[in-house]
Amino acid sequence: MELESLLFLFQDKLYNVKAEMKFSDADRNVVGKRNLLLKTFFNLFKNAIEAIPEKGVTRIENFYKNGWIHIKMSDTGVGISEEKLKMLGTPFFTTKNNRTGLGLTQVYTTIYDHGDDISVQSLIGVGTIFHIQLPAQ
Repeated sequence: MELESLLFLFQDKLYNVKAEMKFSDADRNVVGKRNLLLKTFFNLFKNAIEAIPEKGVTRIENFYKNGWIHIKMSDTGVGISEEKLKMLGTPFFTTKNNRTGLGLTQVYTTIYDHGDDISVQSLIGVGTIFHIQLPAQ
C-alpha cells in the first residue's frame, strides 16, 4: 500500500515515534489524483510526528464501508485546542514557528476538491485524529 511507503520518508524521525499500521481492505482503490492524495497524507503524517514532543505513537488505519475508504491518522502528541481546531485548513494559520501554515490548507483543499470528507478530533495532552473518507473504486 502506498501509505506504507510514506513511512520510509520519515525513517530518521521514527526513533522516538512508533508507527503503527492497520490496513483492512487494502485491495480497494481510491478515486482521485494520486500525487495530490499522497502529498495530503505526507503532510498529515509529518504533522503527526511533529506533534509528538518526545516519545509517542502514530497510527494509520484504513477500512472500507458503504462505498467509502476511511483513513484515520492519529498521534499521541500535544493535541489541538478547540479554538485552534476551527482554524485548521485556513491559509497561513499555523501553530508552529517558522512555518507557512499551508500544509493543512493543501490537505483540506485536496480532500474537498475530490468531493471527500475530513474531520478532526483532538484533546490537549492526548493527541489528534484525522479521519478522511475517500470514494472507493
